[in-house]
Amino acid sequence: MTLREGDAIFINTGWGDLFLQFPAQNKTYNASEPGIGVAAATWLVSQKPVLVGADTAGVEVLPGEDPTIAFPVHVLLLPNNGIHIVENVRTDLIAAAAQKTGRATFFLAMTVPKAVGLTGTFVAPEAVR
Repeated sequence: MTLREGDAIFINTGWGDLFLQFPAQNKTYNASEPGIGVAAATWLVSQKPVLVGADTAGVEVLPGEDPTIAFPVHVLLLPNNGIHIVENVRTDLIAAAAQKTGRATFFLAMTVPKAVGLTGTFVAPEAVR
């Protein structure tokens, strides 16, 4: 697969399965999470995506690689490069469709509420084959 400028990238770590097991797996889900580190984020920035999403609460690996820096991937993507982050995405559904069809590309339709002054909000992404 080739990434193109303006693509949306979704990462399926499988961590969302723990979220779906609420409340039984709540302690495990909140203790840490898989995700991308600074090196992966730097590479993604070079690909110039419009957004990076994952099935985790933070997209980046937690605890972070350097305990003296809080959320370095967020800083690299959002304010430094204008790349949006979408968290807690049902990437399992996207991955299942990709496995079934052998196709990992789709049209992304995402509804974003019109709001001013927010640093985050709920969105409704849809992956359309």
